[in-house]
Amino acid sequence: MLDLTKSRAILTGASRGIGPVLADALAARGVDLVLAARSEAGLEEVRAKLERHGRRVLTLATDVGQREQLERLVEFAQRKLGPIDLLVNNAGIEQTSYYEGLELDAIEQFIAVNLTAPMLLTRLLLPSMLAANRGHVVNIASIAGLGPAAFNEPYCASKHGLVGFTRSLRASLKAHGSAASASAICPGFVSDAGMYQDVHVRYGVVAPPQLGTCTPGAVAQAMLRAIERDEPEVIVNGKAIRHLLTLGMAFPRLSEWLVKRLDANRVSRELAELREAGV
Repeated sequence: MLDLTKSRAILTGASRGIGPVLADALAARGVDLVLAARSEAGLEEVRAKLERHGRRVLTLATDVGQREQLERLVEFAQRKLGPIDLLVNNAGIEQTSYYEGLELDAIEQFIAVNLTAPMLLTRLLLPSMLAANRGHVVNIASIAGLGPAAFNEPYCASKHGLVGFTRSLRASLKAHGSAASASAICPGFVSDAGMYQDVHVRYGVVAPPQLGTCTPGAVAQAMLRAIERDEPEVIVNGKAIRHLLTLGMAFPRLSEWLVKRLDANRVSRELAELREAGV
């Protein structure tokens, strides 16, 4: 378990979506931060709002899909703050669409941002965490990393990979006997900010009531709980999601039937149709 007070963290995807909420939760716990995202103006806006917590908050515009920028981010953070003992991989991209119509470059970009970047950042920071016998890697994944998500093949594949990476990394650290650890946070539809909120505002689609939504604040609390209690994975949405995922593991065909009965893929189907129509 990592004591967050006076910890030093890198948070990616910090300028929008749930990123500012995660940043605020960490700063409120006494964490010094390096915030990373592509938007320099967005990062500065978040930094200014965090001043009330009295922690050091630095920003660096970063495209996590570029390896050299990840190396620059780690060098900057370590030079400015010292050894980094907390990494929160939050940056992610999503596009619900027909897979057969996706550009090949887009598929590569999904994997680069959602999976390769967290793996590379972890690799760059892990040696110092092991040397200090202190640290935590938090990967903001998704329930799409635990079960199928129609019309989201690259996103789903990258989040499955991120969950698998987290599980393997955590197992390795436990086998090492290290106090450093790793956790995956798996929200479903997040209201008020982020990917689902964007499409809700733009297209008017609504999450199936059986699956429900969660708030950015709930995701932030799940992140803090995972760090402070060293929890392997936290599913942020309600019990319906948990039951469906459990069924999917034990009885895949029954799970498919239930998903169809619940029309659980309605939102993604509607989005794919709208985007195919050029809306």
